[in-house]
This record gives sequence, C-alpha cells and structure tokens, in this order.
Amino acid sequence: MTEAPATPPPTPTELTAFAEGFWQSVRPEQEALRARPLVELVDRLNDLLEAAVPGVAVEAEGAGPDLDSGAGRLVFTSHGSTDHFAAVQAVVAQAPKGLPWPVTAFRQRTGAGFGMRMDRFELATQDLRVRVGQCAGRVALALSFANPVPAELREHARQMAFILLDHMLGEYDFAVKVSLVEFEDDGLSEGMGFEQSAPQPLDDAVATIDACWRDTLGRSARYPAQPDWATLKGRNSAGREMQAQVNRNADALVGRADMGWRVEASVPAATPQDQAAARAFEKAWVAAAEHQQQGICSHVVQGDGWRHVCCYVSDSVQAVQAAVSVAGRCLPDAQSMEITVVYEPAWDEYLVWLGRC
Repeated sequence: MTEAPATPPPTPTELTAFAEGFWQSVRPEQEALRARPLVELVDRLNDLLEAAVPGVAVEAEGAGPDLDSGAGRLVFTSHGSTDHFAAVQAVVAQAPKGLPWPVTAFRQRTGAGFGMRMDRFELATQDLRVRVGQCAGRVALALSFANPVPAELREHARQMAFILLDHMLGEYDFAVKVSLVEFEDDGLSEGMGFEQSAPQPLDDAVATIDACWRDTLGRSARYPAQPDWATLKGRNSAGREMQAQVNRNADALVGRADMGWRVEASVPAATPQDQAAARAFEKAWVAAAEHQQQGICSHVVQGDGWRHVCCYVSDSVQAVQAAVSVAGRCLPDAQSMEITVVYEPAWDEYLVWLGRC
C-alpha cells in the first residue's frame, strides 16, 4: 500500500492569509468578546484560531479576571512545536491596530520560584537540578531532582520538568536554543561537557544557559561586520566532487527570532559560462538579501553541476522576489533557477555545515 505524500507546510503567503482570515473573523465579534469573562474570551478565540490557523492557540498571561486593566496580554503559542512557530509569528504580525487586547508571540519567561502541582505531585524550580553543556551547536541540558522521586511518579515528574523548562526559558528559547535534554538517572552522553558543569537549581541555571548561548557559543545576535568564509572540499554520497563555503560569522545570528526563514537559490553551474553567471547571480542576490541587515548568506554549496546559495532572512517573500529579479538579469535562462523556502528557526542546515568546519 502506497502512503499518501505528506502535506507540505504552508507558504509564507498562505500563513499571512490564514492570519488575516483569523483577525477578520474576530472583527465582527470584537466588542462582544471584550465584554465576555476572560475564560470565555480565550475559549472563543481558540475556536476561531482552530478554524483559521491550525496548530496555533491563545492563552491569557498576567491577567486578572479581564485584560482591560492593562496588566495582562494574549499570548499566541504553538505549545513548543517549531512546525507552527511561523504561523504564531504571522498571527501576531497581522494583528490589527487598535486591538483592545495586548498581544505577543510565544510564552514568555516566568520569574524565579515558579512551581506547579499535578496529580498530587509538586515540583518547583528549586527542586530541579540542571547541568549545562553543548550538543551540535546548541545547548544541552542534564536534569536531576533534588529529592528522590518514587518510581511510579518518575515519568510524571519528568514531564513536569519539561514544563518548568518551558516556563523558565520561554517557549521560543527552549525550543530553538536547546537541542538535547537528558536525565542523569539514564546516564549522560559523553562529549557534551556535562562533567565540567556542576548541577544548579533551575532558577540559577537560566543565567548559565544564557551565558552558554551568548558567550560560549558566540550567539551575540549582532550582525557581523563582514563574512568569514571557510572552504570545505569532499565528495557527496554518489562519490562526486563537491565544495562548500561556510560563513562562520553568520553563527552570531543563529536562533534570532526575526531571521528564521532559510531561502536557497539553486542555479546551473556545469560549464564555465554557467559558473560565471552563477557567481554574478550570487553576488547580486546576496547583496539584495542582506540589504539593511534583513538577511545573511550562510553557506554556498557547489556540486553535480549546480550552485546552491543559502540565506537566512526575515522576509522570505521579498528574498524570493529579489532572486527572481536577479535571475532575469544574470542567468541565460532565468527559468532554470530553483528556489527552496523552509522555516528553520534553529538554523539546522547551517549548523550541520558549520560543524564540519
């Protein structure tokens, strides 16, 4: 039996349309919704979201019985699923002006001393111990509990530990910046640096995690003054020669929430003439993609007669339009260019190439 092909993820244009559709459905009910109790308001908004933007939900954060006091806000979330992070951002980006409720994307960080109780079991940030390491260019965490946990509650406690991490690091940072979470009771992976990290209460470990991302991994989020290219040569899986150029300075921007779209333009490069045209295309398109620091060229791969130019950008639609325009000027056959657009907030492909440098 042949499996049905997986449904491709929505394009940026489709996500914008979905988000606009959601807010259009809210508009006729806005005043009535404003008069509803907070629980009913959130329930109704979630009903409208489910119909318009699958995978996205809304919660109230920091509010009392209503949002009119200004202390609270509506938080749009995908419950940590990066598959729907772009949809969350689209909903918030399309929020109309004059909305009576403050809105934000993703659950934000909770202050120190957070705790919870589920099914008669309590766990607080001071009860969870954390070692901080690195794995595949991102943060790795090793967890343990300050007090013994009964065997029958172990899985329950571990699920609660993940919830605590989500609250303390924030939904986006936990999903994007942390690549590995292990429990010490299971034994820890070697080479992650856990042995150099003393276990800390989660309250204290948050600062250590931030320092690992910012200082140890070098993720300053500041746009680099110039690229730093490393050249890799080898053979692909078919045994044919290939070459990659990796911009090591792009590493500073990994994980920036405003630069999560990977746009790859692939152009023919089999003949000397094609290669000259490919280089001209690359120069012009990268200049357009990087205009006003709205994107950065992260790596370029050449092999099998093609040159693949990869940029991470904030506006993928604009980057694609620029590629089409440049292809019309620089390539003998503009239709030969192939474009791939992927929402990749953790820069997974780039980190694979960077790890080979």
